[in-house]
Formats: sequence, C-alpha cells, structure tokens
Amino acid sequence: GAEWRFVLAGLAIVAATYGLARYAYGLFLPAIQDELGLSAAASGGIAALSYGGYLAATLAGSALSGARGPRLPVILGGAAATGGMALISVSENVWTLAAGVMIAGASPGLAYPPLSDATLRLVRREKQSRAYAIVNAGTSAGVVMAGPLALWAGADWRAAWGVFALFAFCAAACNAKILPSGPYGGCAATLPRLRLQWFRRKGATALFWSAGVFGATTSIYWTFAPDFLSEESPLSEFSVKLFWVAVGVAGFGGAMAGDLVRRFGLRKVFCAASLALPAATALLLTANGIGAALMSGALFGAAFILVTGLFGIWSMNVFSDRPSAGFGAAFFLISAGQMMGPPLGGLCADHFGLASTFAVALIAGIGAAWLRPKKDLRDILE
Repeated sequence: GAEWRFVLAGLAIVAATYGLARYAYGLFLPAIQDELGLSAAASGGIAALSYGGYLAATLAGSALSGARGPRLPVILGGAAATGGMALISVSENVWTLAAGVMIAGASPGLAYPPLSDATLRLVRREKQSRAYAIVNAGTSAGVVMAGPLALWAGADWRAAWGVFALFAFCAAACNAKILPSGPYGGCAATLPRLRLQWFRRKGATALFWSAGVFGATTSIYWTFAPDFLSEESPLSEFSVKLFWVAVGVAGFGGAMAGDLVRRFGLRKVFCAASLALPAATALLLTANGIGAALMSGALFGAAFILVTGLFGIWSMNVFSDRPSAGFGAAFFLISAGQMMGPPLGGLCADHFGLASTFAVALIAGIGAAWLRPKKDLRDILE
C-alpha cells in the first residue's frame, strides 16, 4: 500500500542522489582522467567539491524538513541531482566538470535527511526499522545501475551521465506525489531550537567522532578504488566495472540493518560492520586478480551500506526529539570526513602511490571501529 510506495520512491531518490550523483564519479574517473588530463590530486579535489556541496546542503535539508516537511527538500535534492549530472554529461573542461560534480554532490544532502522524518510519519512503528534500511539501500541500487551503464557507454562517459540525470528527474517526480509537507510534529513551534548546546548530549560525542572518521576512510575507497584496480592490479576495464557492480549488489545486504540490530543489538553489529571496512581495503591492496577484487568490493559495499544505516538508527536514538536534525548532524560530519579524504588521498597518491593511501585508510578504519554506541539498542527508536 502507501507504505511500500513510499519505500520504493525513497529507494529511487537515494539511488539517484547517493548511488549515482555522489558515488558514480569514482567509477568513471579513469576515463575522465584520460580525456581531461587530470592528476590524482586534481581528481581528489573535484571529488571533495562533491562532498563539500553535500556538507552545505545537509544543513538546508534538515532545517527545511523540520520547518516545511520532507517534500520540498527531497524535490530540491532531485533537481540538484538532475541538473548536476546533466552538466557533467556536457562538460568539456575541468571547470564545468567540477561545477557539475559539486551540484550533483549536494543532492543527497537535501534529499536524504528528510527521509528519516518521512519514515516516522508514513510507516507504522513496527515496520520503521526495515523500511528505513531498505530506503537506505538505494545507494546500492544506484551503484548497481552505474556498472552496466558504464559498460554500455564505453568511452562515452557523457552518455551514461545523461541517462543518470533522466533517472534522477523521474525519481524526484515520484517523491513529489507521495511525500507529506508541513512540519514534523504538526507544528513548527513544537520543535526544539537548534543551538550548539542542543547537540551536546549523552551519546553524541562518540557518534560524531565515529561519523567523521568513517567518512574520511570510506571516501578514499569510493574515489580511488577503480583507479587503483585499473593502474596497479591491473584489471581489464570490464573487470573494474564488474567490481563496481559487486560493490552495489552486496550493498543490498545493508538493508538488513534494522533486522540485525533487533537480533544482535546496535553495538555488536556496528563494531563488526566497522571492522569489515578495513578488511575490504586489505583485500583490495592484495588483490592480484578478479576474485580478490570482487571479494573486496562485495565486503565494502555490504559493510558501507550497513554502517550508514546503523548511523541513522544510532543518531535517531540520540536525538529522538528531532530525528532529522540529529540524523543530519551525523551525516554532516560523515561528509566533512569525506570532503577531507579524497584531496588528502590524492596528494598522498601523487607523492607515495595509491597503495600507501589505502594503507593509511586501512589503519584509520581499524581505529574507527572502537568509536561505537554505548547502548546495545534493538529498535530504530528506544
């Protein structure tokens, strides 16, 4: 019924904004570098613009959703994804490419935080964990779409981005029909004021530090893994696209976040999934063929989507009085880390090689696993 229409529409907009507008850049990076002559540092700098756009937009997405309801910011996010990816598809130089990447990268910041409000408003309590986790797995759907489309487009990467823009437009149109408007809780006056002091509460410190480290370490994988496999493994172009599809397909396992939390508790699941990310990086570093590369991609994809889902559940518990604001703050810090990761990784790669960059990310990822929830929560809101 109406709940599943929301889940499918939410999954589609997450696929368009996260899976395509934000993360598909790394898949096309080798072809874009060849055509536009980008260094690793320049490539990382452009990726940082994507995360920087997201950083600014996350604040707007959370604030708009609280004051006006989820519908408006999700539509604006879909418009940013459509416009940014259309600009990438016609880019002839580094400046146009950078502008398109930044606008497209802003789109999930607008569209994603409001989906937590929408889940609480449109889905029955007993189904909220599962519904939210499925919507969150939209990132995987977008990544899976990107692989075959990249193979279809071949060297013509612009054609693929044009198709991505069309999909984003359709996803935004679907959400415009389904999502509610109006402030959370029925009245804007019922919302707590968003001051710095409001964010200083029990459980928030570990959440925020964990989010930042997670963002920095995973953004290096998203941005440079295809380039690493193309240059240093080396794998064929088809194998690299297959690796990307493996990342996406495995990510659907992240839709089990709610079920896993109910069974094992948030703390245990979060720790195990966080350790799986550096394990995936270790596999990437030692990959000497398609088998190890696919295992690395599958492990990373599943763990990444699972951990983002767990951050959503964790943040909504810490900030249960205004879930989209706490959710937005956690994902703001994930993006702050993601904005720093690619340019630093690119500089490190230019001086010491990509392998050294991934080794640093691996060590930091192991440390991040100890920043975990204190409570073993077993529901989306307790």
